[in-house]
Order: sequence, then C-alpha cells, then structure tokens
Amino acid sequence: MDFIDVLVKVVFLVLLSLFGFYIGRKKDIDSKDLSTLLVYFISPAVIFVSVFNSPVDEGYFHFLFGSYVLCTIVSLVALFVGRRIWNDGTAYLFAFAGGTGNTGYFGLPIAIAIFDEKGAAIAVFIILGVNLYEFTVGYFLASRGQGTVKESLLKILGVPTVYVFVFALILRGLDIELNESLISSMSGFKGAYSILGMLIIGLTLSKMKSFEFDLKYISYSLLWKYAVWPVIGVTLISVFSGSLNHIEKSVIILMCAVPMAGNVVIISNDLGVHPEKAATAVMASTILASLSVPLAITFL
Repeated sequence: MDFIDVLVKVVFLVLLSLFGFYIGRKKDIDSKDLSTLLVYFISPAVIFVSVFNSPVDEGYFHFLFGSYVLCTIVSLVALFVGRRIWNDGTAYLFAFAGGTGNTGYFGLPIAIAIFDEKGAAIAVFIILGVNLYEFTVGYFLASRGQGTVKESLLKILGVPTVYVFVFALILRGLDIELNESLISSMSGFKGAYSILGMLIIGLTLSKMKSFEFDLKYISYSLLWKYAVWPVIGVTLISVFSGSLNHIEKSVIILMCAVPMAGNVVIISNDLGVHPEKAATAVMASTILASLSVPLAITFL
C-alpha cells in the first residue's frame, strides 16, 4: 500500500472526528453517554472476541504483555515529568495520555489494510495490551486527577474490561467452543468500536463553550507523542532486532506512529476529568497524524 492509499484512510478517520464535531453542534448528543457505552459494553465485547479468536501460537501473547508493561512504564515516566510541569490533575491526565496511543480506533483499520493476517494478529495483540493498560493503570491515573487512591481503585473494579479479558482467556484455555453465529455477530462490534471512538473526539469538542486552548498541555502532549514514542519504537527495534522479523518491526513502527489515544477522551469523559482539554489535544494529534502515519508507512 503506497503513501496515497494510507493517506486516504487516515484522512477518512480524521473526517469522522470532524463529522462528530459537526453533528454535535447541530444535535443534542451527550458524548459522555456514548463514552460510557464504549467503556462498559463495546470495548469489552471487542476485547472478548479478539482474545477468543486469537491465534493458537502463544508467542502472540508476548506482544500483549509487552505492550502492557511498556505503556505502564512510559506512563509512570510521564507522571514524573507531568508533576514537575503542573500542580493539578492535569499531570495525571498527561501521564495517562503519555502511556498510550490511538492503536485501536485509528491503528487497527490501517493495520488490517496494509498487513497480512499474521501482521494484523500482531497488531491486535499489541492493541489488547494497550487497551488493558488504558482500563487499568491508565484509568487509575486519570481518576487520580480528581479522587483518592482508594476511590480510583474502586472505579477500576467497576470497569468490566479485565474481567472480560480473563473470561475469554479461560474459555480459550479450556478449548470451549461458542456458537459461530454468536461470535460472528459480536465481531461486528469492531467496526462500531473504531467509528464511534473517532466520532466521540469531535462530539466532545463540539460541547466546548469556548475554544480556549491549553497551549501548554497540547504542546507537551504532542511533543511526547511525536518525539518520545518514535524514539521508543526505534529503540525497541534496535534492542530486539535479532528476534523480530520485518512484519513485527513494521507493526511496532505503525503502533508508535499513531496519534494520541481516543480513549483518553473516552475515559476523561466518563470520569469528568478535563474532557475538553483531552479532546483538543487528541484532535490536534489526530490531524497531525494525517502526515506522520503515511510517512511512517513509507519506511516499512
């Protein structure tokens, strides 16, 4: 797939967010309700189907746990940096966003389009690890922006993602088969997952009463996403060069090139933690990705 083909797909995803902004201005749509739907229903369904249908090769799980650990470490480094820049809950939002990227809503459709089944499977497992980070460590960090440690832990326990992940692993490990029509129907959530996730970014922005951009937050967030994460990607490929093949390296490059995570907006909406600030930064990052992602693809 060449630069133009990837550019078209990326621009389509950006347009989804812009359409979300437009429809949010015209209609009374509550983005927080849609975020809750994604967090408690659609995302768990996508994770369940992805794990249940995962390849037999256990080696794929290295990418899942590797991405989870990496996101956690990077978020803690971002928290260390954020606390020296901000004295309020913004530091926790920066830490949460700093540990992740839009691998699911944005990266998954592109990965499916440009890689074979093996490459797409690797992307899915990386995305699962990122999602688990977002709904555990990331959710905790975001909620710490407005609550105590105990309150944040209780909020994590109320999110079904981890329970669904473990349940799918158990079914898979016991070789329990489910009705094919049921699994096929649940697979349809993957399309809704990507489209709705991108729409919510624009919907959240549309509810802003005034566009007073937090230039400081946006600047540091974009610098982290487009400077720190590419360095991390190149470092990973260099360190593990001997054990990674070309497809695996290419997937890692793509996952590091995606914009800021749409789930930063979803979860900040769900928790009520600076959702407008999050949406503004994510939208700016998404627009920049119309150049960064196609450029990254040319090096694959």
